[in-house]
Amino acid sequence: MELLFLLSFTLHNIEEGIWLPRWSQYVGPYHPQVSNREFHFALLTITSVGYLLTFMSLQFGQSIETIQCIYLGFIVMMCLNSVFPHLLATIVLKKYAPGTLTGLLLNLPIGTTIIMKNIEAGVPRHSILIAGIIVSVLTSISLRLLFKMGSKLIDEY
Repeated sequence: MELLFLLSFTLHNIEEGIWLPRWSQYVGPYHPQVSNREFHFALLTITSVGYLLTFMSLQFGQSIETIQCIYLGFIVMMCLNSVFPHLLATIVLKKYAPGTLTGLLLNLPIGTTIIMKNIEAGVPRHSILIAGIIVSVLTSISLRLLFKMGSKLIDEY
């Protein structure tokens, strides 16, 4: 199931990578305007983190609870991301927000299944919730920094 989530997460990020930079030019205060280079750098970084967390969870998650909780926090963040901002932005702006379909149809159901499987296996709900909040906050904060780094490190294309 974890590899299926990785596939859905990757498809979601590909959808965003193709259409979100252009979309961001027309949505005003709801999303910062980002160029391809800024967004793609941030997207590649977040995708790499997702792959690393998945690998670490598969390798060490059963024996190191902290790694499993961080991974589950990442999944919680991606499930929340399907609704806030994607679905909410689509509704408020009356314009499709890139990533909404892959988020709602893939990330949310697969991620929820993984979370429920882990709760049934004994991972405390509060640990997953706390990890989800921490990962969500850290990711939100890091995005602006990653956008800036992308604009400085990557040549325009």
